[in-house]
Amino acid sequence: MRSIISESISDTLQARPSSKTDWSTSPFLKVRNAGKNAVGDFGEYCVRNYYNSIGVKSQIIKKGHDVIAGSKKIEVKTAFKGKSGSFFFNQIYYEHQETSAAKDWDHLAFVFVSPERIEIWECERPNKPELYFKKNNGWSWRKNNSCKLESIWKCIHSEDA
Repeated sequence: MRSIISESISDTLQARPSSKTDWSTSPFLKVRNAGKNAVGDFGEYCVRNYYNSIGVKSQIIKKGHDVIAGSKKIEVKTAFKGKSGSFFFNQIYYEHQETSAAKDWDHLAFVFVSPERIEIWECERPNKPELYFKKNNGWSWRKNNSCKLESIWKCIHSEDA
């Protein structure tokens, strides 16, 4: 008799829909598999390292925003392309969850990570988030391609792996 655990694992894995996104040969696979915090850290390092590479002193601070680059206070959101082929950026907060005090970021960066490429897009803090995002545990954005971003966004860096 098979154990409940091994049978449940087998049934669960067989029931998974196949992914439209193949990460098997991606250099980003280890980061993707390292968990949510590693994904977020990767995006913050991408933004910091981009700004340092163009001569703008920057650092990761994670206090009300993630990266200081020159005088910019940047909130960084990172999404790895999902099984459905889309990118999901969420938990875009304008206020601290515990205190309701305004968060002090003035720029927002989205780091799009697909198996073979990254793109960093940035915008100034939108005053009316409801025009650009959907409400979902803060604000969120989900689309299958960065070209669907509104005109307030600018691609500041793209790089093939």
